[in-house]
Amino acid sequence: MDLEPPKWRKLGPISIPPYRSTLFQTVLIGFICFLVVGMFNVMASLGGAGQVDATTADNSNTVLYALFAVIALVSGPICNYLGPKVTLAFGGVGYALYAASFWCYNHTANDGFVLFGGAACGIAAALFWTAEGTILMSYPTEDQKGSYIALFWAIWSMGAVVGSIIPTVDNWNGNDSGTVRDGTYIALFILMMCGSFFALFLVRPSQVIRDDGTKVFLTQSSSLITELRNLPKALTREPFIILFFPYSFCGLWYIPYQSNDYNSYFFNVRSRGFNSIWYNLATLVGASLFGLALDIKKFSRRTRAIAGWVFMFVVLNAILIAGVFPFKESDRNVAYDVMDIMENRSRAYVALYFFYGLLDGLWYCYAYWIMGCLSNDPLVLSLYAAFYKVFGAAGASIVFNLDAQKKPYADMFGSYWGLTAGSLVILLPLVLMRVTNHTSQIAAESGTTDGIAMRAYGADTKKVGIEIKET
Repeated sequence: MDLEPPKWRKLGPISIPPYRSTLFQTVLIGFICFLVVGMFNVMASLGGAGQVDATTADNSNTVLYALFAVIALVSGPICNYLGPKVTLAFGGVGYALYAASFWCYNHTANDGFVLFGGAACGIAAALFWTAEGTILMSYPTEDQKGSYIALFWAIWSMGAVVGSIIPTVDNWNGNDSGTVRDGTYIALFILMMCGSFFALFLVRPSQVIRDDGTKVFLTQSSSLITELRNLPKALTREPFIILFFPYSFCGLWYIPYQSNDYNSYFFNVRSRGFNSIWYNLATLVGASLFGLALDIKKFSRRTRAIAGWVFMFVVLNAILIAGVFPFKESDRNVAYDVMDIMENRSRAYVALYFFYGLLDGLWYCYAYWIMGCLSNDPLVLSLYAAFYKVFGAAGASIVFNLDAQKKPYADMFGSYWGLTAGSLVILLPLVLMRVTNHTSQIAAESGTTDGIAMRAYGADTKKVGIEIKET
């Protein structure tokens, strides 16, 4: 039986949604991710997690992404047992341990604790995004899903932009190429713990009432065996999806080169913080604007898909051609006379880092928009997104290990360019042959969505969730 939805309250000229409403709870979840994942992205964009030598961070991230890829496959039943509120709170603690490990490393150079922090963060991240995805898919009504996911994504992604101000201000008087100060790690640690604490204020899903008066049915995870049985179904429905796997594998390949081998190599410590503000802002702007462009109704969806691919290919190669010039000046075995943002010579390098961030946003946006064009079945879409996340995490684990082994910058930059450009070429037949102007609406075959569904939507539709819809 439908219930009367809770009424909005007036606070002067402002109308505030009720605490138990789906809108308020979605905003709260976005704010939790703002504090937790947003601060993690701050550390990632600093280069070497803020250390002058990225080796320790590389090793930690290798463990992090490897565990993320594995735990993501089994985190659904764990979330079912603990509940999304407790799972989110636990996940926030794991992220905070990652920041704390580098705070400790500043004083003890304890590699073991940093590796433990990476492992804790990898496990926590898989659980965190499972819980987030459970709530985000279950709370809004069908016609609200796109806007709610977009709202959530906009809130949490601003965390990295705002959070990047912390290392910039804290290290503003540091003109060397050293490590960020303790204050940066302490502030990020506290904010991550605050996010974990605020997760405890989420309302139980059974107490949330949608705008149409219906109660929330919390999406449940199935067993790992059931999830694995669903994989052939997705491949059978769309065999061309295998052409998407290389694109997925490259989804996080850029991180060590851009942050460690570029930002950390060319800039002093305060400039790295300043650059991260613009990098994360570019990621936000790039994904938002590209997503809007891909949804322009004036052109057919097939035309938009092809135009989007051409745009991606041109922009990717243009940015990386520009990256060749600073790459020629870099040598892993030769220390660079680091630049400061106040120097005129740094302007082009700062601009390039901005465009690296833009490319990151475009990559994710196009990935999820293409997946949304292939099916309207939530189960199939969730499996596609799971492929993207697991393959991306596996690729990230490999490339961080390569950076930890001190592979030449030529190898790092060359693999980045070659894999991303090559994966776009491999993706083209799928775009040309499988993206049509209309996708038939397919009813879900069961009343629940499997665990991979929750992890897939939670893990990355934060980037471009609004694009996953029929247009």
